[in-house]
Amino acid sequence: MSEKEKKEGNFLLKITKVNSGSHAARNFLRPDDIIVALDNQFYTFGEKQLKSDLKELKKNKEKAILTILREEIFFNLFIENSLGCKFVTTTVDETTKIKSDYSMQEINDFDQLKEFIGMRDVYRNYEIIENSNSLSAGLFPPLWLAYSQKWWILFLFVAIMAISLSVNIFIFFLGWLLTCIYCYKAQLNLLFSFSMLEGKVFCFKLLSKSMDEAQKTIRKLDPKSKFKFTKLPKPLLEEVEKETEESDKKNNGDKQNIVDEKQTVIV
Repeated sequence: MSEKEKKEGNFLLKITKVNSGSHAARNFLRPDDIIVALDNQFYTFGEKQLKSDLKELKKNKEKAILTILREEIFFNLFIENSLGCKFVTTTVDETTKIKSDYSMQEINDFDQLKEFIGMRDVYRNYEIIENSNSLSAGLFPPLWLAYSQKWWILFLFVAIMAISLSVNIFIFFLGWLLTCIYCYKAQLNLLFSFSMLEGKVFCFKLLSKSMDEAQKTIRKLDPKSKFKFTKLPKPLLEEVEKETEESDKKNNGDKQNIVDEKQTVIV
């Protein structure tokens, strides 16, 4: 944050518009998201100071933790540039409530957090990818593919390696070496591409200490979210939908058993 003297107010900034192609759009911010804190400092310094602080980050090639409130759920982002948004201010009552809620949140330092990128399909099947390189992708690609649950790519890789080994052992070692280098250098792009082939699109960025916590945050924001491998229970809304379907079936059955007064019953 800027070292200039800041004039603290009694309001927060609420996004009303996210400009296309802006830093906010690339971080999947939305209208009605509220800027709560910057580097764990409750931010009531206004739009002008926020722009100044974020420009300072870009100038120094640094990142900061931006805390967002969306639908009463707090989550964090790495931020490194001006957002490119239009804002309105919250009321005094809103600010007071948010400050009280924020004071009960766990505060994490920069080094404790990892960045996760969320992708989902139309059926709300999510894939959460950690935005960092894994050494296993370069040392042993099959293990990395298995850990990433990319089974069809793993089977294809094993088949190609088996064919190359049957042709010439030197071709096998050359292919293995080039694959290891490529997987390490391009692993994130590969994971994103595999997910897009499965019909998923980018939808979310957030900071968390672990994959489990990232999934918990997304489940709070999207109660219908589903994950392939998770410690979370099944989405609650699925159970509600099943109960609703069963209730509808029962009601329809009852309606079929009701005889209208105008109908004639033949025994």
